[in-house]
Amino acid sequence: MIFPSLRRRLSATAAALVVGSLALTACGDAADETTTAEGNGNGGDDGVITITGVPAEEATALVSKFELLMEVISEETGKEVEFSSSTDYAAVIEALVAGQADMAIGSPFSYVRAAKAGAELEPLGGRIEEQGDEPGYVSYALVRPGSDIQELADAEGRTVCYVDQGSTSGFLYPSAGMIDAGLDPEEDVEAIFSGSHDAAVLALLDETCDMAFAYDSMVEVLMPGRGELSEDDYEVIWESPLIPASPIYMNTGTLDQETQDKLRTMFREDRLINVDNLVEAGYCDSLEDCTLPEDSYEYAPVDDSTYDGIREVCDLTQAAACTE
Repeated sequence: MIFPSLRRRLSATAAALVVGSLALTACGDAADETTTAEGNGNGGDDGVITITGVPAEEATALVSKFELLMEVISEETGKEVEFSSSTDYAAVIEALVAGQADMAIGSPFSYVRAAKAGAELEPLGGRIEEQGDEPGYVSYALVRPGSDIQELADAEGRTVCYVDQGSTSGFLYPSAGMIDAGLDPEEDVEAIFSGSHDAAVLALLDETCDMAFAYDSMVEVLMPGRGELSEDDYEVIWESPLIPASPIYMNTGTLDQETQDKLRTMFREDRLINVDNLVEAGYCDSLEDCTLPEDSYEYAPVDDSTYDGIREVCDLTQAAACTE
């Protein structure tokens, strides 16, 4: 079970501290003011599929890494594909609920929240970083070398950089970890929301914060690959339980049935969103030429039950956004 000592504390105290501590950003009013219907989104009559992405990293890098994925989806479905970069997780959820986005990619928590808010969603694939990896990732708590913060409890009264209040690895799982360590994740520290994982890490390096949370690939692959981070720049003092793989998912309330079936075939039957298979299919000349979002190896088939772990953490923390 995830965060077992937190579960014991919640059952013993009726979660009085936890309920007050996790004032996550709500999804806005979109769920009350809009509805989705078959064919009313971009994936309907105009023949355009709109994909929205969450800001795991700096926006320019995010957009460029979607180009191959967009090309493949366009070729396989016969529809034009457009990418819309959202400013934050709440905007992604609102776009899905309002029928303004046909597909999304990113945070597992955003998927769970958007479905809870009324969007008609179906997960297609979960991100795998390297061939043979387990379908999931972890959040790290980072400090600068030599810091006197050696465990989460030591961060009391210090400045802590989170990512976004809708981020799975940048706030939800870190919040559960902080509560498990006896701290309110916002009230007991000076909380800063940096907006992206790389921004949180850079804020740690420039001493804006004393501790920062970010997901593993950002720390170990993406930022080192850009020359922005080395192993000598940080220490990892905490690691979360395994978080379900970041999903790419479709809005069945806006996409026509034929397009839905083609997307299911791409991701599940043909396993096409896989760099080896993309080379074989002629979309890339070599493995080096195949660039998927976040430098992924593939998006392996997943279903809704894959994200029950997110729902469990929501139950443990009683986070406000989990129920809105």
